[in-house]
Amino acid sequence: MRRGRHPLLALATGGLLLLLAAVLGGAAQQREPDKDTTAMIQASYIYNIAKLVQWRDPAMRNGPFVIGVMGSDNLYQELVNKYANRSIGKQPIEVRKLPELPEVDRCHILFVPGIDRALLPGILKQPNARSTLVVTDFPDALNHGAVVNFLAARNTLKYELSMANADKHRIDVGLTLRQLADKVVE
Repeated sequence: MRRGRHPLLALATGGLLLLLAAVLGGAAQQREPDKDTTAMIQASYIYNIAKLVQWRDPAMRNGPFVIGVMGSDNLYQELVNKYANRSIGKQPIEVRKLPELPEVDRCHILFVPGIDRALLPGILKQPNARSTLVVTDFPDALNHGAVVNFLAARNTLKYELSMANADKHRIDVGLTLRQLADKVVE
């Protein structure tokens, strides 16, 4: 009599392999917030950028300092966890998770990830975005209106800066921010 694998054992093993593949596949798409070094670095950059620019619009000097985040849950969590208890000047930081729509609340800084790049033209047409420093993370973003764009370069994260876009949004960029940029577009 020939011995083979028991059908229930084969079914259980196959099911376990499918479950393992699903768990590992999902982990590759979304990192745990406390281990997402890109989100940690982006959050640090955003906080420090906020300290190194000035808004010409007097209305932006009143109320909370609003950082809006579209898309990136990990960046949002990192900003909330590390920076929501701090201030920019005398303005307490308020971090908002925004829906992925072209209509946005008034923000001092707005992060628009590459996955939402198609929303950027509509966002920039909104009156609320007139004095918003738009931060992105996709190629050619400065040509689409971003003031700051994150770049992955040589196993690190850097940023490029558009002085023309900053001027359009009535934002004065400090010398230190310009000097630390990987690329400055006048």
